[in-house]
Amino acid sequence: MTRYKVPAAFFVGVLVAALAALAFPEFGAIVSALAGHDGGKASLVAAMAVAPSLDTLQKSVDDFMAGFEEFKATNDEALKKRDALLDDKLNKLNTHLDRWEPLNQAITQVQNGQKALQDHMDSVEKALNRPRPGKNGPEEDGEYLAAFDHCLRRAPDRRDAAHIDLINKRRNALVKGDDAGAGYLLAPPDVNREIIKDIIEMSPMRSLATVRVIGGPSLKQPKRTAAAGAATRVGEVQPRANTGDPAYGMLEFQAPEMFARAEISIQMLEDADYDLIGELRGEFSDQFVVKENAEFVGGSGGANQAQGFLHASAGVASIASGHATAVTGDGLIDLWSSLKTSYASRAVFTLNRKSIGAVRKLKDSTGQYLWLPGIAGSVPNTILGSNYVEFPDMPDIAAGTFPIAYGDFRRAYIIVDRVAISFQPDYTTGADNGVAVFRCRKRVGGGTRQAEALKKLVISAS
Repeated sequence: MTRYKVPAAFFVGVLVAALAALAFPEFGAIVSALAGHDGGKASLVAAMAVAPSLDTLQKSVDDFMAGFEEFKATNDEALKKRDALLDDKLNKLNTHLDRWEPLNQAITQVQNGQKALQDHMDSVEKALNRPRPGKNGPEEDGEYLAAFDHCLRRAPDRRDAAHIDLINKRRNALVKGDDAGAGYLLAPPDVNREIIKDIIEMSPMRSLATVRVIGGPSLKQPKRTAAAGAATRVGEVQPRANTGDPAYGMLEFQAPEMFARAEISIQMLEDADYDLIGELRGEFSDQFVVKENAEFVGGSGGANQAQGFLHASAGVASIASGHATAVTGDGLIDLWSSLKTSYASRAVFTLNRKSIGAVRKLKDSTGQYLWLPGIAGSVPNTILGSNYVEFPDMPDIAAGTFPIAYGDFRRAYIIVDRVAISFQPDYTTGADNGVAVFRCRKRVGGGTRQAEALKKLVISAS
């Protein structure tokens, strides 16, 4: 299999193409080609023929900037007089700006590194090079397709017995005959080659925090718990008294286990037109990623959980928003200014999409908006000049919640990996019942190691 290393310039091209595709749907051919719909070089050449010109790119940038200018004007008018029509228009403009948020997050991730995009291209390469599952020939596919079409179009009592028998020979499920389990996977290749899945949202914590692979049950790290006393002036021959001694402690980050398990019938594995073992690996991986990222944000740190940076035990200081139920411009500025200067150079905001929409409406005391677009300058959008990362696991804005955090996550938070995803097929345990058992485990933990490098906003009047 050919191994492709994607150059850095290609990533810029992908972002440019994505920018145009957001505003101009006709460029979907590029996405189709990258997904390998026809699996060949010709599709890529055809896609490049419709690649966006500089004029098209400029139009999409102008569209975004025009939307933001109209958003500001509408918001300013709404602040002067509350009106249902203005609020509705403001919500629509907010939705318009949300169209560009995926691209902004992509640019932000590129600034943090190109690994995620390289992994994506590796998966495309793997799909392009994957051989088609073996068949006895096109004739068998044609017969099965005709039988499937026959049964699909008729009520159960009007189906031909021969067609039903042909389908039954290749119809399987996690428990055979259970369509909700997996029976639909046996649809003919021309009908259902792709498995449709809902999008799983997860917070990109690993791209921000420090990640360490450990060789034992936990990671221990010394930490200074008290600084030495202050220096003082002395005369030439004056005695030098002890000004104070520093104190030290030990932090420990455990790597508890996560576990997932599934059963598939052996006949399903034999007959299915899909790589079910590969599908299971992907499902287990998604389960683990969703679970660990939720814990990195809000985990309690006990009961075999990671410690989330929003949990009280993390020791991260909170800054009041200045309102009992909403985020205010002054509260967000207070959060931004509460971080020490040394941490601010690498600090980012984390918040969910609803909170991003609320922050777009905020202004400072001089009337300047706190959220500013950066796409026109090929840089990420910013809040108070700092990048932000969308975290679906951050809570919504409500009384007493912590919807926004700000800080240098690489110094503030550490993730420890003890065992990467371990996939364990078992063909023995369920053999008497005709099933194979697949187990998957992972050992991972995390916690706050330098709380002062991070601040969180609490929705409170004071």
